[in-house]
Amino acid sequence: MQTNIDDTRFNIIAQSYEYAIAKYPDARRDGDWLIEQLDAQPDETILEISAGTGFLTEQIAPQNIGGKLIVQDIAPNTLEINKTKVQAFSHLEYLLDLNELDNESCDKAVSLGGWHHMEDQIWITKTALAKVKPGGYFCVGDFADSSSIQRYFDEVVDNITSTGHQGLFPSYSRMINLGRFARASKTVVEEFDVPFAFDSDEEIGEFFQKVFALEQDHLDTAKDIRKYFEIKEEDGKLKVMVPYIYAKFYK
Repeated sequence: MQTNIDDTRFNIIAQSYEYAIAKYPDARRDGDWLIEQLDAQPDETILEISAGTGFLTEQIAPQNIGGKLIVQDIAPNTLEINKTKVQAFSHLEYLLDLNELDNESCDKAVSLGGWHHMEDQIWITKTALAKVKPGGYFCVGDFADSSSIQRYFDEVVDNITSTGHQGLFPSYSRMINLGRFARASKTVVEEFDVPFAFDSDEEIGEFFQKVFALEQDHLDTAKDIRKYFEIKEEDGKLKVMVPYIYAKFYK
């Protein structure tokens, strides 16, 4: 059994998504909590689940050069893009199916942004913890349920993409229960808004239009973002406040 993400959707939107990430490399900071909590060490074997085109991969790779970074995703197109971004590193391995990986073969595991597409979140939590050694942990970050981003996906994004966009968004209670079902020794959950920073409404519109491959003009996207999200003006930037939830499951 693989992570239940719609690989067709991600194969289709990979180039559009990567365009947004490459053009606005400093917009996203949603990986910061995970990188801090993961605390990757030079000699460790790290498993990244649902790695996509490599946003988090690029940050982890320099931290465990003496070990191994196993990069998993079920969408081949996204993994090909991922490979090109970290080709300077020789300690990475790629796989499509987590079942190809031996249990207790990794020190830690991490996943960012793909969680809400995983239909069997109990299975993936159990599987991730099975792959890490005793004393290890699995860190997850994704958009929060019952929030502005969840409503935006359900009411807007799902209706203006060729592939749709439906997901099971995580909540505090869901993460606690998933830890219990997976027999985690401890589960820590944090929930807060992550600022996505831009110079103008036009940049906001282009980023979100491209990152979700929306079938609408980027100016209309900017209007929708202002409708659904809190936007703060700080330090000369427009900061779109995106609700996230993070969990750390200890084995």
